[in-house]
Amino acid sequence: MRLKWICVTLFTGVVLQAQVVEITKGVPYIEVTDKNGHTYKIERESRPGSYLTNTYALTSRPSPPFFIEPFKAGEKVETYGELELLDFIKHKKGVFIDARLPNWYQKSAIPTARNIPFKIFLTDTPEREAVLKSLGVTYDKNGEYDFSQAKTLLFYCNGAWCGQSPTAIHALMEIGYPQEKMKYYRGGMQAWQLLGLTTIIPGKEK
Repeated sequence: MRLKWICVTLFTGVVLQAQVVEITKGVPYIEVTDKNGHTYKIERESRPGSYLTNTYALTSRPSPPFFIEPFKAGEKVETYGELELLDFIKHKKGVFIDARLPNWYQKSAIPTARNIPFKIFLTDTPEREAVLKSLGVTYDKNGEYDFSQAKTLLFYCNGAWCGQSPTAIHALMEIGYPQEKMKYYRGGMQAWQLLGLTTIIPGKEK
């Protein structure tokens, strides 16, 4: 990743060098807006020597439940990296879903993500029906699910060792949700934070 250096002159007249860590060449940040009208600037951490000190710095996780997930969550489910994710949310190509349980989501999340815990998709309940309706799923004349107007979904959870997103995707596959309309950010919160990308604490928007 190319590093760009710019000079900053302080009121003291001392010239310092400030490091700008770009997302990709020529792109220091992107701005995205969620459904509530909150705008976020997503950028990378630029302070030299920064490193993770939270739970995502851990490398030892008990299995079960924390097995390493396959790269693909389904044969036709596209796996995304960070740049694909950023393009998806910047251009609002569908619904960006944080599939983690609320206790994870409330601590830290990727901007604009909607928290729909994976457990909601596992059983036929009024809550699942309401969620499916919000995702564009309807019924045909025979009372079967109609996915013709279903929205494209992008799921993430904690990382390659986390099964919450794949579980949600597999549950939707079982009821017929088209795999082509589902995407999977396998890196999740761990990879996102390792790259120094912006996170938020939901409900504490500026």
